[in-house]
Amino acid sequence: MAFLFTSLTLIAVLLMRTTLAFSGNFELTNLVVSSPFQADPYSIESTYVEFDFCDQDTPEVGSTHCGVQWAVGLSPPKTSPNTCDNTSFSVTVTSWFGVANLTLQLGHQYIDDSVGKAPYNVLSKYANFNLTYPHTPFYECDMAIAECKGCDGETIFANVTSAVA
Repeated sequence: MAFLFTSLTLIAVLLMRTTLAFSGNFELTNLVVSSPFQADPYSIESTYVEFDFCDQDTPEVGSTHCGVQWAVGLSPPKTSPNTCDNTSFSVTVTSWFGVANLTLQLGHQYIDDSVGKAPYNVLSKYANFNLTYPHTPFYECDMAIAECKGCDGETIFANVTSAVA
């Protein structure tokens, strides 16, 4: 019985440490989503999503610039390697219905020794983030040119939906 209690206590402590390591969400600033072809069928300009991405759990890392771009008339790429300047961050466009309705898979992987020793100290956080106009706060669209932006000086928050240690 004592062994069971000790084991359960150890598991609870590890879960609490992992939970504390994943307490923050993601922040997006300087967001631009542009699809000129959506507004002008004669446009030959690519569609793109770009923004600065920060993880509240790793302020010492700072923000990194991320972007995904694809050719006129095509769907977003299913996988997008090296989408961020700091390769510990990632972004994939998982659904696309135009600049006013898309979903991003955001990710960040980093080392946190507070949850264990290598190789068990690698933490991964993910957010499935829907950007919809006019429902997403601080996300404004000009449909005449098919471009949406985050409001100047504002941060858009993406809630972390899963985490793995």
